[in-house]
Amino acid sequence: MSTLLWVVEAAAAFWAAAGGPEPFPRTLERAIIRALPLSIVPLSRLSVAAVAHWLGSQGIVGLALVTDRRLRACLVARYGHGFIFLDRDDPPAEQRFSLAHELAHFLHDYQLPRATVVARLGPAAQEVLDGDRPPTRAERIDAVLAQVSLAPHVHFMERTEDGHPSRAVVSAAERDADRLAFELLAPAEVVLHRARDTASARGPEALTHLLIAEFGLPAVPARQYAALLAPSRPPRSFLDQLGFPRSGSRAEP
Repeated sequence: MSTLLWVVEAAAAFWAAAGGPEPFPRTLERAIIRALPLSIVPLSRLSVAAVAHWLGSQGIVGLALVTDRRLRACLVARYGHGFIFLDRDDPPAEQRFSLAHELAHFLHDYQLPRATVVARLGPAAQEVLDGDRPPTRAERIDAVLAQVSLAPHVHFMERTEDGHPSRAVVSAAERDADRLAFELLAPAEVVLHRARDTASARGPEALTHLLIAEFGLPAVPARQYAALLAPSRPPRSFLDQLGFPRSGSRAEP
């Protein structure tokens, strides 16, 4: 498996800002406090309504209106700062992965685009990203020339009735967040190195066990990550099953 370059770079930048990587299994909490303007808020029976109520109690309004539903975690970010909400009733492994997933959203979907816009257009563009004012004509032209978007930050909370992302862009964002969460908690290079050192840790099932036991991933994400790290072999061709050599190969006597 070749890990996506942006995933490796994003994870490395986070751990550098946090003062170095944690031992396994990682908790992320102290690293987040050291590295980012993020607060972690655990709530029982987390839901869209519970997040809106908590924000309202802090005098923060403007949460996107979506249908109320239970949540494992949620990220709310504005003005360069954010809150990560976790369901405190979830098992520790689920909370660990939920925290990594929302951290990944903050790094990749919020902080990076924001920093890119500021670097190319200047700090005044943050007022547009935060929805405080519309872009000027000059800013719109500059954004096109700089190949950046001045659209206000949006949410990825829409879901279908059966709980799946409602738009392709949401599905893509969720997959990217999972990939970065995997790398933050269990870097692919480290996982594969440990698997090579342990003869019994080869193949998706063994990798799944390794990810759960040593890196603290919950079962479902561990299986998903193991499938990425050790994809199943393609099915044997009909000629292979009959024992005939493939074209260009030499049959042994």
